[in-house]
Amino acid sequence: MQHPLWRSLLYTPAHVQKYARKAAEGDADVVVLDLEDSVPHQEKFAARALLADSAALLHRARKQVAVRLNAEAAAQAEDLRAALAAGADILILPKIETPETVRRIASALAERVPGPPPVLIGLIETPAGLLNAAEIAMAHPLLKALNLGTEDFAGEMGMEPDWTALLYPSQQIAIAARRAGIVPLGYVGSIAQFRDEDAFARIVDASARLGFEGGFAIHPSQVAALNRAFTPSEDRVAHARRVVSAFTQAEREGLGAVSVDGRMVDLPVVRRAEKILARAAAIANSTS
Repeated sequence: MQHPLWRSLLYTPAHVQKYARKAAEGDADVVVLDLEDSVPHQEKFAARALLADSAALLHRARKQVAVRLNAEAAAQAEDLRAALAAGADILILPKIETPETVRRIASALAERVPGPPPVLIGLIETPAGLLNAAEIAMAHPLLKALNLGTEDFAGEMGMEPDWTALLYPSQQIAIAARRAGIVPLGYVGSIAQFRDEDAFARIVDASARLGFEGGFAIHPSQVAALNRAFTPSEDRVAHARRVVSAFTQAEREGLGAVSVDGRMVDLPVVRRAEKILARAAAIANSTS
């Protein structure tokens, strides 16, 4: 299964349109028009009113447009109406704790959208959400990705949002997503660490090795690190090609394993190499 290419998802506060204009010129795969945490309560109405114009300019720039909804029911209903009117490609659901939340939104979309509805990304941000992550990940076919909201989760747990504290919950999200066949998003660290670009890059690089495929940013300076970490390097692609080529030849000779670059290669290794090649090709096609 080929997952959506969501290496970098950049939050922009929906009530400040200049950030959407700037994001349209940037390299983020997805621009998130945020109606939740980055928008003060008194600006929610204005943020919804600007969604359509902001989404249109982002679509003209060939960006995927996401809208992060509020979790509170009344505000969420207004958010959903505005996001659908704006033609959002993706809806981001915060603070999910049960599969029923996903199903409720999916049902609302089926009632309101005559054509293909926007897809969903779920944010796990509480202990209850983490404990239900496996069920949430499989709640509905419209749910295409799962992410751990590290700042909120760390706050709920009373812990620091660092590698030691977040490794276990982050891996649980990745495992739940993989089991459900959806995209594991995230990294084992704080999204707020945007001023130290080198430290952020190290966190994202290490997280990519855990199987994540993309992550969120709150500042444009984080986008390059995300795109780089979640794009297979030239060396990995070249190695993957050697693996597939050598194994194909071995199969012709009736062998089930072969040595490549000093390491044994069998079918699981080949399947991983094929996924690397497919992802590299999809990224090349999307940026050409």
